[in-house]
Amino acid sequence: MADTTQDIELVRRIGRRDIRALESLANRYEPLLLGLARGLLSQDESTARDVVQDCWIRVIRSAAGFRGECEVRTWLYRIVINRCHDLRAKRAIEIRSEPEYQAEPVDSEAMADLRRAVDSLAHDHRLLVLLCYHSGLTHPQVADVLGVPEGTVKSRLHAALEVLRTRLTEDPARHGAQP
Repeated sequence: MADTTQDIELVRRIGRRDIRALESLANRYEPLLLGLARGLLSQDESTARDVVQDCWIRVIRSAAGFRGECEVRTWLYRIVINRCHDLRAKRAIEIRSEPEYQAEPVDSEAMADLRRAVDSLAHDHRLLVLLCYHSGLTHPQVADVLGVPEGTVKSRLHAALEVLRTRLTEDPARHGAQP
């Protein structure tokens, strides 16, 4: 709970135009927000950075009105998710079903397979997997972020994991993939 109280205090200070408070909040959450945006935008780094930057602008503009009805982390995730949805709708961004990856030396083939499998999930399933496993949110927190019952989160996440399990255990040659 200490982080929650500290986060709320940081938002209050941001509402009073305290730039150091914004810096503290950004240091805590920017990597998570960037990872979420990157995942929702099929690894489009440049657009993901734009989304996170826009998130911070929105935080600055609305911090004074933040009432603390949800966790700050939940609020930030909602901003990023909504911004990603807005980009897809307004700019008709075509999210590739099979993005091109440029593996780094530390990136294993299994990790690249997992990334491709996650990126190939339906948008709602990909969002759940990213929130639960990349961002580390609990089921109640994901339910809060998405505005759905916790049982819905659990059942949809189960379905998403079943799809991932199937895709990761299938023979890639069946789908025309290169070995």
